[in-house]
Amino acid sequence: MRLIVTDFVTVDGVIEAPGFDEHRDGRNAWALRVQGEDDEQFNLHQIFTADGFLLGRKTYQIWAAFWPTVTVDEGLAKRMHEVPKYVVSKTLDRADWNNSTLISGDVAEAVTRLKEQPGGDLLVFGSADLVDTLLEHDLIDEYRLLFYPVILGSGKHLFRDGIDTHHLRLVGSRTFDSGVVLLTYEPESETPTSRFVEDFSWTQEQVRSLQAAQDVDRVLATVLFTDLVDSTVRAAELGDRAWRRLIDRHDEIAHTVVTRWIGQFVKTTGDGILATFDAPTRALRCAFDLRDAIGGLGLEIRAAVHTGEIERRDSDVGGIGVHIASRALGEAGTNQVVVTRTVRDLATGTDLEFAPLGSVSLRGVPGQWELFEASLG
Repeated sequence: MRLIVTDFVTVDGVIEAPGFDEHRDGRNAWALRVQGEDDEQFNLHQIFTADGFLLGRKTYQIWAAFWPTVTVDEGLAKRMHEVPKYVVSKTLDRADWNNSTLISGDVAEAVTRLKEQPGGDLLVFGSADLVDTLLEHDLIDEYRLLFYPVILGSGKHLFRDGIDTHHLRLVGSRTFDSGVVLLTYEPESETPTSRFVEDFSWTQEQVRSLQAAQDVDRVLATVLFTDLVDSTVRAAELGDRAWRRLIDRHDEIAHTVVTRWIGQFVKTTGDGILATFDAPTRALRCAFDLRDAIGGLGLEIRAAVHTGEIERRDSDVGGIGVHIASRALGEAGTNQVVVTRTVRDLATGTDLEFAPLGSVSLRGVPGQWELFEASLG
């Protein structure tokens, strides 16, 4: 059997909820709104000529909930009911829909055995996680991707970020009256190349020019992160509405205090804040002030401060300096203000005290980092 991946895809690569299945932002039925008669005939032809379907758990559950009771097209519903369905899942105990077989062991081994059976096409619909597994094991013989003239803006993509590079060869294309475009691909066994790889390679001078331009957005700054302690417990105690009012008040106070200490309020983090300052002393005094002010709401916070290079990204910030401060926050306890050694060495003020907390590994950050608890003397 030939294993064929066939999926409805938006221009921005989303495959989730082409019909009325649930979408996290309610953006479903995007394919049905565009579907025309000729592309529908193509889809029906695929279904009626296939010898089986290979489905992931979520796609199977959506289909099993819909097709057994559909009345709009009894012929299609009958075909969906009768065709063999192979369901890949490590969590399902059974697959009760007619002619459904559960695959819960080694997926690559089971699919390889399926492909060795005589027959025609074994179609994979939706099932992004399953597709990634099949791709990893080179089990896909053909891709039939129907691109819809829709930019959805959110939803699950066909291929997840971070997978290995796979090259494909275009073997067919077709444009339907609806504007949907079918692109048919087969795997390419060798990595392609052309003279343009050499012609448009970057020189060292070009690389340095780009780095110089990008470094304009890098600055030395002090980063402050705060976080509410036991926020989940408090939210459950208060209820959603009361907790939302309390968080809104927290955010208002945080804006006021950061502005008072001449900082830039970057954003809220759900139950905390991210702010930057041009001096570590201001960031520290802001942290102490926030601790007292938020305490007036009956809440407790923890805070972390680090001075280093950051990248300015429109209204946000990023870079290793932000990452270090975020990780240091995880080392702080209730009402603690934790700082890195850089902050301790740079901060000035006779009323500032720093108690050593030892050296720790910060997840995702190389080396050991010496941390201190900052306080007012």
